[in-house]
Amino acid sequence: MEICLSIIAKIAEYAVDPILHHARYLCCFNNFAGNLTNAKEELELTQDSVKEQVRQATSRTEKIEPTVEKWLKDVEKVLEEVQNLEGRISEVSKSYFRRRCQYFLAKEIASKTEKMTLLNRNSKFEPFSRHTELPGMKYYSSKGFVLFESTESTYKKLLEALKDKSVSMIGLIGIGGLGKTTLAKEMGKKAEELKLFEKVVMATVSQTPNIRSIQAQIADKLGFKLEEESDEGRAQRLSQRIRECTTLLILDDVWEKLNFEALGIPFHENNKGCGVLLTTRSREVCTSMQCQSIIELNLLTSEEAWSLFTSNAEINDDSPDALKVVARKIVNECKGLPIAIVTVGSTLREKTFEEWKLALSRLEDSIPLDIPNGLGSPHVCLKLSYDNLKNQLAKSLLLLCSIFPEDSEIHLEDLFRFGKGLGLTRTFGTMEKGRREMHVAVNILRDSCLLLHASNKERVKMHDMVRDVALWIASTSGQAILASTAMNPRMLVEDESIKDKRAISLWDLENGQLPDDQLNCPALEIFLLHSPKVGFEVPNACLERLKMLKILAFLGYGYEWIEYSPLKRNITLSLPQSIESLENLHTLCLRGYKLGDISILESLQALEILDLRGSSFEALPKGIVALKKLKLLDLYNCWVEKNNACEVIGRCLQLEELYLYLLSSKEEFPHSVSFLRLQRYVIVQFPPDSSYWHPEYVLEEHRPSRALCIDGFNVSAQSFISLPIKDLFRRVEYLHLRDLRGGYKNVIPSMDPQGMNQLIVLILDACGEIECLFDSIITTNTNVDLLQTEVVFSGLVTLRLGRMHSLQEVFRDPSSRCSLKNLQELKLSYCNELYSISFPRNSKLCNLKEMSIQGCPMLTSLFTAIHCPNSSGAGGSRNI
Repeated sequence: MEICLSIIAKIAEYAVDPILHHARYLCCFNNFAGNLTNAKEELELTQDSVKEQVRQATSRTEKIEPTVEKWLKDVEKVLEEVQNLEGRISEVSKSYFRRRCQYFLAKEIASKTEKMTLLNRNSKFEPFSRHTELPGMKYYSSKGFVLFESTESTYKKLLEALKDKSVSMIGLIGIGGLGKTTLAKEMGKKAEELKLFEKVVMATVSQTPNIRSIQAQIADKLGFKLEEESDEGRAQRLSQRIRECTTLLILDDVWEKLNFEALGIPFHENNKGCGVLLTTRSREVCTSMQCQSIIELNLLTSEEAWSLFTSNAEINDDSPDALKVVARKIVNECKGLPIAIVTVGSTLREKTFEEWKLALSRLEDSIPLDIPNGLGSPHVCLKLSYDNLKNQLAKSLLLLCSIFPEDSEIHLEDLFRFGKGLGLTRTFGTMEKGRREMHVAVNILRDSCLLLHASNKERVKMHDMVRDVALWIASTSGQAILASTAMNPRMLVEDESIKDKRAISLWDLENGQLPDDQLNCPALEIFLLHSPKVGFEVPNACLERLKMLKILAFLGYGYEWIEYSPLKRNITLSLPQSIESLENLHTLCLRGYKLGDISILESLQALEILDLRGSSFEALPKGIVALKKLKLLDLYNCWVEKNNACEVIGRCLQLEELYLYLLSSKEEFPHSVSFLRLQRYVIVQFPPDSSYWHPEYVLEEHRPSRALCIDGFNVSAQSFISLPIKDLFRRVEYLHLRDLRGGYKNVIPSMDPQGMNQLIVLILDACGEIECLFDSIITTNTNVDLLQTEVVFSGLVTLRLGRMHSLQEVFRDPSSRCSLKNLQELKLSYCNELYSISFPRNSKLCNLKEMSIQGCPMLTSLFTAIHCPNSSGAGGSRNI
């Protein structure tokens, strides 16, 4: 019975339920219609809410997720269908087949209601929107960018480096205001255009790097947010995002080494996907960050500067000629620095001619212009580089450089001697330590582009705009400087502003007559007067009030090694009695003048540097022996009427540096005096009319710190080793001997058994007794090797041997102790008995660039000695 009931129930379920389901569409039509209206109203409210969210997201420049956009389209479609359906509902009561129509219409209403309910239920979106990707490098305008010829070479180098997959770190360096940022932006746009990287991102670092700010800049441009709280978490998230594609990071305005790990920049050898281009004013930054390619941006040429200026100042062919003349002078003052050219040009646009002339006057006087808002001041821009210097000596030297005239090459020796006089290197102990510190500071200034390279490594240049900024800084920091060219020195009395000056330097003077009255400069520390044409008359009153003076310089010419005879110049300088009142004078330069009696110099007890280079005078004052602070004495190329200079120098044991070349003297430099403190020396004893290999040209080329050039050195080889002068020979870098006497058969070991490994240049001329330069087989009577080293001539770069009539071999070295790894030049001339150079077997002549042999008729062998009965050399031969 139960089974039957179960079967009947099942039959009813399958038979009756469908009938009831369909019957609802006939009986409950109004309910369906009501549900449709309710569902529509709810969906419309939800639609309005979603649209509001879309509006808000769009206002935040966010991109709406595709699922949201599809949902809105589906809602629009279903609501449109419902609207049509509602029209049909109102018409169905009028139909003759009403019941039948209601049935089918109810089914459609139920379907739309269910669809709207489902859409309403699915209106929660996560995520709803996302940040849009920023335009990247396209955001930056190219307006104002001109690819000048001077810039084009840098542009090409940068592009080549970006294309080179082995280069992942590139440094673009240059002085402030040169256009590094603009060029970096253009390189980023080019890299994006050529698809060298999938992403190109630029971030500004600035003087005080803010890690979170840099991270945020990079993240924004990669289109995501850093939500981590911890610094490490943010760095890891950024690193992870950068690794997802090849990325070029342009880091602009970098002032110090950056910690890439702390930033989250995945930079290491195994990661070739991330490239870095940084812009900086400091080469040291590039070096510390291991840039594989360091590229320097150059200044504009004069014509490029003119083109840029005229476009900003709106000067054309129709502009008045007088205006264009002034404009040319203004452009010349800007010296190819784009920020100065653009700023000054824009400032003067549409200004009156009088305003143009005033601007020129201010630029010539190193006074900053009044720059309108919105334009960058070149003075402020360059002062940032000065403020960023952490080396105080570098800051002081930069200001000191501004005493030199515009466009001049500043000799580092002048910079050191004046800097020493000011006490800038006083804390570093000896002169040599002070020099090292100065060279470090100069290199910092070079690396920061505040000083420029000049014609040789011993000189530097200063961009005129940097010089103007240095003078401006000095004037605002209580160190005011008057630096002028062709000024009448008598005008100093009339200039009220000089009372506050710390330095006065007057260049290329046409009038050497100084004021008769006292100079009212109580704070003056540097007084420098230069004229290659006229002498100076210094009234006694002129110097009386300069109690703080530390440096006094009268310069007839610069620091040179080439001979200028003081007798030919016939330009006089008379020293006033009031010079003895200069109790704080540390550096005195009287260069290139006829001085007469200089005995008054004995009274300058504070004197540390006495530079009389190129001058003539009666006698070297004996009293300078008592100047205990005197460390540097420069008597190079001097004419001394009385032969007492070497005698006086022999008693100046306090000296640390000596430069001696007396044109008139027949005195010999003292052989028996021990100069224990002497660290630098250039001692020349050559006839001034000598023309064969005269030392001055080689000195000018090599600039050695220790040099001996002696004609007719006559000390017996046996006694030489016991004389104090041997110490000068052993430490020498440049050795030039002519007509050497005293029984020397060789240079090593006779002069230095320790191998002369500091020697860079060796020149021997007419040394008729020498048979070989180096003899490693000579022994004492007890068969003891005289050499005290295993390495000889390891630093030798230049070797010249001439008129050596007893020379048989150059190197007698079967033991191969002679190292010639640095030898670049070998010249042999008129050595009649020379039969073999005899380069040692293990010679490394990899740097040899020039070998000249002239007038050596017996020379037949280069590498081993030919057996000769007069020679103690070993047999075997290799003929030329």
